[in-house]
Amino acid sequence: MDANQLKLDKIEQLIDDGLSTQNMLEILHIIGVDNMDADTLESIRLWGDYLPRADEYPYTQAQRYMHILWETIDKVPLGINCAFTIPFRAIIAKRLFKKCGKGFVANEGCRFNYGHLIEIGDNVTWNHCCYIDAKGGVEFKDFSMITEYSKIFTHGHSESNHMERTYKRVEIGEYAKIYTNATILAGVKIGKGAVVATGAIVTKDVPDF
Repeated sequence: MDANQLKLDKIEQLIDDGLSTQNMLEILHIIGVDNMDADTLESIRLWGDYLPRADEYPYTQAQRYMHILWETIDKVPLGINCAFTIPFRAIIAKRLFKKCGKGFVANEGCRFNYGHLIEIGDNVTWNHCCYIDAKGGVEFKDFSMITEYSKIFTHGHSESNHMERTYKRVEIGEYAKIYTNATILAGVKIGKGAVVATGAIVTKDVPDF
């Protein structure tokens, strides 16, 4: 068994044993973070902690730690090794997301909030540097794909008071493709086999095919 797989197996075991602070520190050590102690780890607050839905959908300790791991892997030298990072992100997704099927691929730089409100079908791909605002819920159906710098938003807000927000679920249909730098706005449903062109701003549903 190669070194990557040995590390991944150990990380998976530590998560499944219960993502305690000690186990989290051991995982961080495995991926190359040796300057973190328990007090520093406990002090970390994520952007989602400051958003209006923080009280409604608070992170558990395990969810918080998995968010931190997702963010950290892109900031260490091991993060350039796709043979490690793609299965590493899939391990996190299967335990953090509301649902995650087989064959999930997420490349570097993908960011999201409230991972526990994301649903992933089978063989879904996120290309690098996409952004998923999951506060209103997002579902990616089987074989769907989002590509570089694409963005999905599930909320809107009053311009006079940004704390007055509305939330609407987004659905990306089977085999749908969202191409580079496209933006999907709250409440939109992208149909099965549909294609969203590079640079598009999608404000309404896109029918199948």
